[in-house]
Amino acid sequence: MIITRTPFRISFAGGGSDMPAFFRSEAGTVVSATIDRYVYLSVSRKYDGQVRVSYSQTENVARAADVQHPLVRACLAMANIQRDIEIVSVADIPSGTGLGSSSAFTVGLLNALYSLQGEFHTADALAHDACHAEIELARSPIGWQDQYAAAFGGLKCYTFHPDGRVGVEALPIESEGLEAHLLLLDTGLRRDANPILAAQGDAIRDSRKKADVRAMANLAKAFRDALLAARMEECGAIMDAAWRHKRELGATTDQIDTWYTQARQAGAWGGKLCGAGGGGFLLFLAPPHRHVDIRSALQLRAVPVRLSPHGSQVVYAGA
Repeated sequence: MIITRTPFRISFAGGGSDMPAFFRSEAGTVVSATIDRYVYLSVSRKYDGQVRVSYSQTENVARAADVQHPLVRACLAMANIQRDIEIVSVADIPSGTGLGSSSAFTVGLLNALYSLQGEFHTADALAHDACHAEIELARSPIGWQDQYAAAFGGLKCYTFHPDGRVGVEALPIESEGLEAHLLLLDTGLRRDANPILAAQGDAIRDSRKKADVRAMANLAKAFRDALLAARMEECGAIMDAAWRHKRELGATTDQIDTWYTQARQAGAWGGKLCGAGGGGFLLFLAPPHRHVDIRSALQLRAVPVRLSPHGSQVVYAGA
Protein backbone atom coordinates (compact mmCIF):
# COMPACT_ATOMS: atom_id res chain seq x y z
CA MET A 1 0.00 0.00 0.00
CA ILE A 2 1.07 3.56 -0.78
CA ILE A 3 -0.42 6.65 0.89
CA THR A 4 0.31 10.15 -0.37
CA ARG A 5 -0.47 13.50 1.24
CA THR A 6 -0.88 16.44 -1.12
CA PRO A 7 -1.58 20.04 -0.05
CA PHE A 8 -4.26 22.43 -1.20
CA ARG A 9 -3.22 25.94 -2.17
CA ILE A 10 -4.16 29.59 -1.88
CA SER A 11 -3.33 31.90 -4.77
CA PHE A 12 -2.48 35.56 -4.17
CA ALA A 13 -2.14 37.09 -7.62
CA GLY A 14 -1.89 36.29 -11.31
CA GLY A 15 -4.73 33.79 -11.65
CA GLY A 16 -5.87 33.43 -15.26
CA SER A 17 -2.40 34.04 -16.70
CA ASP A 18 -1.69 30.32 -16.14
CA MET A 19 -4.34 29.44 -18.73
CA PRO A 20 -2.91 28.13 -22.01
CA ALA A 21 -5.19 30.57 -23.86
CA PHE A 22 -3.03 33.33 -22.35
CA PHE A 23 0.49 32.04 -21.81
CA ARG A 24 0.83 30.38 -25.20
CA SER A 25 1.27 33.87 -26.60
CA GLU A 26 2.91 35.69 -23.65
CA ALA A 27 4.28 34.61 -20.29
CA GLY A 28 1.98 34.38 -17.28
CA THR A 29 2.93 34.81 -13.63
CA VAL A 30 1.24 33.49 -10.49
CA VAL A 31 2.15 33.76 -6.80
CA SER A 32 0.65 31.04 -4.61
CA ALA A 33 1.30 29.01 -1.48
CA THR A 34 0.31 25.57 -0.28
CA ILE A 35 -1.48 25.29 3.06
CA ASP A 36 -1.87 22.75 5.85
CA ARG A 37 -5.03 21.23 4.39
CA TYR A 38 -4.55 18.05 2.38
CA VAL A 39 -5.99 15.27 0.26
CA TYR A 40 -4.83 11.74 1.12
CA LEU A 41 -4.72 9.03 -1.54
CA SER A 42 -4.12 5.40 -0.76
CA VAL A 43 -3.53 2.84 -3.50
CA SER A 44 -3.02 -0.90 -3.19
CA ARG A 45 -3.21 -4.01 -5.32
CA LYS A 46 -6.45 -6.00 -5.34
CA TYR A 47 -6.30 -9.77 -5.26
CA ASP A 48 -9.35 -10.30 -7.53
CA GLY A 49 -8.15 -8.29 -10.52
CA GLN A 50 -10.96 -5.73 -10.22
CA VAL A 51 -10.81 -1.93 -9.87
CA ARG A 52 -12.31 -0.30 -6.80
CA VAL A 53 -12.37 3.48 -6.34
CA SER A 54 -13.70 5.19 -3.21
CA TYR A 55 -14.20 8.96 -3.04
CA SER A 56 -17.58 10.66 -2.40
CA GLN A 57 -18.92 7.61 -4.26
CA THR A 58 -17.67 4.04 -4.57
CA GLU A 59 -17.05 2.39 -7.92
CA ASN A 60 -16.40 -1.33 -8.48
CA VAL A 61 -15.58 -2.08 -12.11
CA ALA A 62 -13.77 -4.74 -14.14
CA ARG A 63 -11.15 -2.48 -15.72
CA ALA A 64 -9.74 1.03 -15.51
CA ALA A 65 -11.45 2.19 -18.70
CA ASP A 66 -14.83 1.63 -17.02
CA VAL A 67 -14.14 4.02 -14.12
CA GLN A 68 -16.54 6.96 -14.19
CA HIS A 69 -14.37 9.44 -12.27
CA PRO A 70 -12.56 11.26 -15.13
CA LEU A 71 -9.42 12.13 -13.14
CA VAL A 72 -9.01 8.59 -11.79
CA ARG A 73 -9.49 7.18 -15.27
CA ALA A 74 -6.92 9.61 -16.67
CA CYS A 75 -4.36 8.88 -13.94
CA LEU A 76 -4.71 5.12 -14.39
CA ALA A 77 -4.11 5.60 -18.12
CA MET A 78 -1.02 7.73 -17.40
CA ALA A 79 0.36 5.01 -15.10
CA ASN A 80 -0.64 2.28 -17.59
CA ILE A 81 -2.66 0.39 -14.96
CA GLN A 82 -5.63 -1.53 -16.35
CA ARG A 83 -6.90 -3.55 -13.38
CA ASP A 84 -6.06 -5.04 -9.98
CA ILE A 85 -6.06 -1.72 -8.10
CA GLU A 86 -7.89 -0.12 -5.17
CA ILE A 87 -7.92 3.67 -4.66
CA VAL A 88 -9.27 5.52 -1.63
CA SER A 89 -9.44 9.30 -1.32
CA VAL A 90 -9.99 11.38 1.84
CA ALA A 91 -9.71 15.18 2.00
CA ASP A 92 -9.58 17.78 4.77
CA ILE A 93 -11.75 20.21 2.77
CA PRO A 94 -14.44 19.34 0.20
CA SER A 95 -14.12 20.00 -3.50
CA GLY A 96 -15.61 23.06 -5.16
CA THR A 97 -14.04 25.49 -2.70
CA GLY A 98 -11.38 27.08 -4.91
CA LEU A 99 -8.34 25.64 -3.13
CA GLY A 100 -7.06 23.58 -6.06
CA SER A 101 -8.55 20.32 -4.84
CA SER A 102 -8.89 18.60 -8.23
CA SER A 103 -5.25 19.20 -9.12
CA ALA A 104 -4.09 18.17 -5.64
CA PHE A 105 -6.10 14.98 -6.14
CA THR A 106 -4.52 14.37 -9.55
CA VAL A 107 -0.95 15.05 -8.40
CA GLY A 108 -1.43 12.92 -5.28
CA LEU A 109 -2.92 10.02 -7.21
CA LEU A 110 -0.20 10.03 -9.84
CA ASN A 111 2.44 10.17 -7.13
CA ALA A 112 0.83 7.18 -5.40
CA LEU A 113 0.41 5.13 -8.57
CA TYR A 114 3.97 5.76 -9.73
CA SER A 115 5.30 4.91 -6.27
CA LEU A 116 3.30 1.69 -6.21
CA GLN A 117 5.18 0.70 -9.38
CA GLY A 118 8.53 1.59 -7.80
CA GLU A 119 9.00 4.74 -9.88
CA PHE A 120 10.23 8.12 -8.65
CA HIS A 121 9.06 11.22 -10.51
CA THR A 122 10.34 14.72 -9.81
CA ALA A 123 7.96 17.51 -8.80
CA ASP A 124 8.27 19.01 -12.27
CA ALA A 125 7.42 15.68 -13.91
CA LEU A 126 4.46 15.13 -11.58
CA ALA A 127 3.09 18.60 -12.34
CA HIS A 128 3.59 18.12 -16.08
CA ASP A 129 1.86 14.73 -16.04
CA ALA A 130 -1.00 16.11 -13.92
CA CYS A 131 -1.55 18.92 -16.43
CA HIS A 132 -1.69 16.36 -19.23
CA ALA A 133 -4.08 14.12 -17.27
CA GLU A 134 -6.48 16.93 -16.37
CA ILE A 135 -6.39 19.06 -19.49
CA GLU A 136 -5.70 16.62 -22.32
CA LEU A 137 -7.20 13.35 -21.06
CA ALA A 138 -10.00 14.55 -18.74
CA ARG A 139 -10.72 17.61 -20.91
CA SER A 140 -10.86 20.06 -18.00
CA PRO A 141 -10.60 23.71 -19.21
CA ILE A 142 -8.18 24.67 -16.46
CA GLY A 143 -4.81 26.35 -16.05
CA TRP A 144 -1.47 25.01 -14.85
CA GLN A 145 -0.85 26.75 -11.54
CA ASP A 146 -2.65 24.26 -9.26
CA GLN A 147 -0.73 21.23 -10.50
CA TYR A 148 2.62 22.95 -9.96
CA ALA A 149 1.61 24.21 -6.51
CA ALA A 150 0.51 20.72 -5.43
CA ALA A 151 3.71 19.12 -6.75
CA PHE A 152 6.27 21.69 -5.53
CA GLY A 153 4.60 23.04 -2.39
CA GLY A 154 5.61 26.11 -0.42
CA LEU A 155 5.37 29.81 -1.26
CA LYS A 156 6.37 30.21 -4.89
CA CYS A 157 6.23 32.48 -7.89
CA TYR A 158 5.50 30.50 -11.07
CA THR A 159 6.19 31.78 -14.57
CA PHE A 160 4.44 30.04 -17.47
CA HIS A 161 6.33 30.51 -20.74
CA PRO A 162 4.88 30.24 -24.26
CA ASP A 163 7.13 27.26 -25.07
CA GLY A 164 5.67 25.27 -22.15
CA ARG A 165 8.53 25.82 -19.69
CA VAL A 166 7.54 26.69 -16.14
CA GLY A 167 9.85 28.75 -13.96
CA VAL A 168 9.59 28.02 -10.23
CA GLU A 169 10.93 30.67 -7.84
CA ALA A 170 10.88 30.05 -4.10
CA LEU A 171 10.05 33.16 -2.05
CA PRO A 172 12.16 33.00 1.13
CA ILE A 173 10.18 34.95 3.71
CA GLU A 174 9.22 34.33 7.33
CA SER A 175 5.95 32.45 6.89
CA GLU A 176 4.69 33.45 10.34
CA GLY A 177 4.57 37.10 9.31
CA LEU A 178 2.43 36.37 6.27
CA GLU A 179 0.24 33.86 8.10
CA ALA A 180 -0.62 36.41 10.78
CA HIS A 181 -2.17 38.66 8.15
CA LEU A 182 -4.15 35.97 6.30
CA LEU A 183 -7.87 35.50 6.87
CA LEU A 184 -9.56 32.63 5.00
CA LEU A 185 -13.37 32.64 5.10
CA ASP A 186 -15.74 29.98 3.77
CA THR A 187 -18.61 31.52 1.77
CA GLY A 188 -20.52 28.24 1.99
CA LEU A 189 -21.08 28.43 -1.76
CA ARG A 190 -19.94 25.44 -3.81
CA ARG A 191 -19.53 25.39 -7.56
CA ASP A 192 -18.25 23.40 -10.51
CA ALA A 193 -15.20 25.36 -11.68
CA ASN A 194 -15.09 23.91 -15.20
CA PRO A 195 -17.93 25.96 -16.77
CA ILE A 196 -16.55 29.14 -15.17
CA LEU A 197 -13.03 28.43 -16.38
CA ALA A 198 -14.24 27.52 -19.86
CA ALA A 199 -16.02 30.87 -20.10
CA GLN A 200 -12.94 32.69 -18.81
CA GLY A 201 -10.74 30.88 -21.31
CA ASP A 202 -13.04 32.03 -24.11
CA ALA A 203 -13.05 35.57 -22.70
CA ILE A 204 -9.25 35.73 -22.70
CA ARG A 205 -9.31 35.56 -26.48
CA ASP A 206 -10.99 38.98 -26.49
CA SER A 207 -8.29 41.68 -26.57
CA ARG A 208 -9.88 43.72 -23.77
CA LYS A 209 -10.23 40.73 -21.46
CA LYS A 210 -6.72 39.60 -22.32
CA ALA A 211 -5.51 43.01 -21.16
CA ASP A 212 -7.09 42.32 -17.76
CA VAL A 213 -5.21 39.03 -17.51
CA ARG A 214 -1.99 40.72 -18.57
CA ALA A 215 -2.53 43.29 -15.82
CA MET A 216 -3.05 40.50 -13.27
CA ALA A 217 0.19 38.81 -14.35
CA ASN A 218 2.03 42.11 -13.86
CA LEU A 219 0.37 42.54 -10.46
CA ALA A 220 1.67 39.09 -9.49
CA LYS A 221 5.21 40.32 -10.16
CA ALA A 222 4.54 43.41 -8.05
CA PHE A 223 3.09 41.22 -5.30
CA ARG A 224 6.23 39.06 -5.31
CA ASP A 225 8.44 42.11 -4.91
CA ALA A 226 6.32 43.63 -2.14
CA LEU A 227 6.16 40.31 -0.31
CA LEU A 228 9.93 39.85 -0.42
CA ALA A 229 10.27 43.34 1.07
CA ALA A 230 7.69 42.47 3.80
CA ARG A 231 5.40 45.32 2.70
CA MET A 232 2.15 43.63 3.71
CA GLU A 233 -0.14 46.61 3.23
CA GLU A 234 1.19 47.04 -0.29
CA CYS A 235 0.54 43.33 -0.92
CA GLY A 236 -3.06 43.89 0.16
CA ALA A 237 -3.42 46.88 -2.15
CA ILE A 238 -2.13 44.79 -5.06
CA MET A 239 -4.70 42.09 -4.28
CA ASP A 240 -7.41 44.76 -4.25
CA ALA A 241 -6.28 46.00 -7.68
CA ALA A 242 -6.32 42.42 -8.97
CA TRP A 243 -9.85 41.98 -7.60
CA ARG A 244 -11.12 44.72 -9.90
CA HIS A 245 -9.54 43.09 -12.94
CA LYS A 246 -10.89 39.66 -11.96
CA ARG A 247 -14.40 41.06 -11.78
CA GLU A 248 -14.13 41.94 -15.46
CA LEU A 249 -13.75 38.23 -16.18
CA GLY A 250 -17.03 37.41 -14.41
CA ALA A 251 -15.53 35.71 -11.36
CA THR A 252 -17.80 37.21 -8.72
CA THR A 253 -21.49 37.54 -7.84
CA ASP A 254 -23.51 40.32 -6.17
CA GLN A 255 -23.31 38.50 -2.84
CA ILE A 256 -19.56 37.98 -3.09
CA ASP A 257 -19.10 41.64 -4.06
CA THR A 258 -21.07 42.65 -0.98
CA TRP A 259 -18.89 40.50 1.30
CA TYR A 260 -15.77 41.94 -0.26
CA THR A 261 -16.95 45.52 0.24
CA GLN A 262 -17.88 44.77 3.86
CA ALA A 263 -14.43 43.28 4.49
CA ARG A 264 -12.69 46.33 3.04
CA GLN A 265 -14.83 48.63 5.18
CA ALA A 266 -13.95 46.54 8.24
CA GLY A 267 -10.21 46.95 7.67
CA ALA A 268 -9.01 44.46 5.03
CA TRP A 269 -6.29 45.83 2.75
CA GLY A 270 -7.37 43.56 -0.08
CA GLY A 271 -8.48 40.08 -0.93
CA LYS A 272 -9.51 37.60 -3.57
CA LEU A 273 -11.91 34.82 -4.27
CA CYS A 274 -9.96 31.58 -4.32
CA GLY A 275 -10.13 29.58 -7.51
CA ALA A 276 -12.21 30.19 -10.62
CA GLY A 277 -14.92 32.24 -8.91
CA GLY A 278 -18.59 31.97 -8.09
CA GLY A 279 -18.06 30.49 -4.62
CA GLY A 280 -15.63 28.74 -2.33
CA PHE A 281 -13.28 30.66 -0.04
CA LEU A 282 -12.57 34.36 0.30
CA LEU A 283 -8.97 35.17 1.22
CA PHE A 284 -8.14 38.52 2.78
CA LEU A 285 -4.90 40.22 3.72
CA ALA A 286 -5.52 42.44 6.74
CA PRO A 287 -3.89 43.71 9.95
CA PRO A 288 -4.25 40.96 12.56
CA HIS A 289 -6.11 43.27 14.95
CA ARG A 290 -8.85 43.81 12.31
CA HIS A 291 -9.61 40.13 11.75
CA VAL A 292 -12.32 40.04 14.42
CA ASP A 293 -14.06 43.07 12.86
CA ILE A 294 -13.97 41.47 9.40
CA ARG A 295 -15.34 38.17 10.67
CA SER A 296 -18.09 40.01 12.54
CA ALA A 297 -19.04 42.03 9.47
CA LEU A 298 -19.25 39.06 7.10
CA GLN A 299 -20.54 36.39 9.49
CA LEU A 300 -18.65 33.69 7.60
CA ARG A 301 -16.75 30.78 9.13
CA ALA A 302 -13.02 31.37 9.35
CA VAL A 303 -10.66 28.48 8.62
CA PRO A 304 -7.30 28.81 10.42
CA VAL A 305 -4.50 28.21 7.97
CA ARG A 306 -0.74 27.88 7.98
CA LEU A 307 1.57 27.59 5.02
CA SER A 308 2.87 24.13 4.14
CA PRO A 309 6.43 23.95 2.79
CA HIS A 310 6.06 20.59 1.03
CA GLY A 311 4.38 19.40 -2.10
CA SER A 312 2.92 15.92 -2.61
CA GLN A 313 4.67 13.34 -0.39
CA VAL A 314 4.54 9.60 0.13
CA VAL A 315 3.74 9.31 3.82
CA TYR A 316 3.37 5.52 3.96
CA ALA A 317 4.79 2.68 1.91
CA GLY A 318 4.21 -0.83 3.14
CA ALA A 319 2.27 -4.03 2.88
